[in-house]
Amino acid sequence: MDEQRLTDEDIAFFNHEPHDFLLSSEDFISLNRDKFEYLRNTLDNKQVVIIYAWRRASYKLYSIWQETVKHGGTESFFAYYHDHLARPGQSQMLSADLKVAMFCHVFGKDNVKVLDYDASQRGRSLIPDFMNIIGMQYRDDMIQSNDNPDAVNRSMDIADIEVIRALNHVFKVNFGVTGSWVRNQYVKHLPELISIGLDELKAIVRSAERELRVGNYFVDSRCEQIMQNRFKDNLVNYQPNNELASIKVVSDEWSFSLPAQQLIGKIAHALRVADE
Repeated sequence: MDEQRLTDEDIAFFNHEPHDFLLSSEDFISLNRDKFEYLRNTLDNKQVVIIYAWRRASYKLYSIWQETVKHGGTESFFAYYHDHLARPGQSQMLSADLKVAMFCHVFGKDNVKVLDYDASQRGRSLIPDFMNIIGMQYRDDMIQSNDNPDAVNRSMDIADIEVIRALNHVFKVNFGVTGSWVRNQYVKHLPELISIGLDELKAIVRSAERELRVGNYFVDSRCEQIMQNRFKDNLVNYQPNNELASIKVVSDEWSFSLPAQQLIGKIAHALRVADE
């Protein structure tokens, strides 16, 4: 959809099948208005209903940054979010109301449902709440993601994320390797990496660690007010949120350590030859 190249066969399948279809992808949230207009105009025989999971911005910051690192990103937490935090009212990634307003313009306000992710997470009801929106009954005997480790994208320790970020840089600059290859190899060969000094490297990383309290940023209070005022009828499980959480971040100082650089070199070499 990003390249606006749905084939005639794809279009015929969706438009003429007398069924409901659920289209889900983490990539959808990064698409601009013209891509969604393309979807609307292409599948013109279908009513498109958007389900948007609203997570408070300062909680989401950390999660999205970790995901960029897992998929090859090299920027630090602070560098990655500088532009967004400097203009929160213009950032669709941080200001949920901007993205929801776009969906309403493209698909019609009555076709946009907003799931309060934080409320569902607190109640451990994210999947049942989602299924309720799409009109399906949740059953306790349905497959749980915990039963399939490959289906769970768990948060990683900040030290692991920082090591992977440094390795992403090494492999991108020196070998042209990008994407999630580094993270996949890192997890696959973890015991070997520990044997050559990974724990020592992570200890160096943690020496530059600091804790931040999030949940009451300006962008959070701004978005909370606008979402209630403009999209009250679209919120399906809204609960006011005033909780604070702690996240751990790391400054770049650890990477200037000679022992750290030597260990990164050893680990990078081990990953290069591991599957040869």
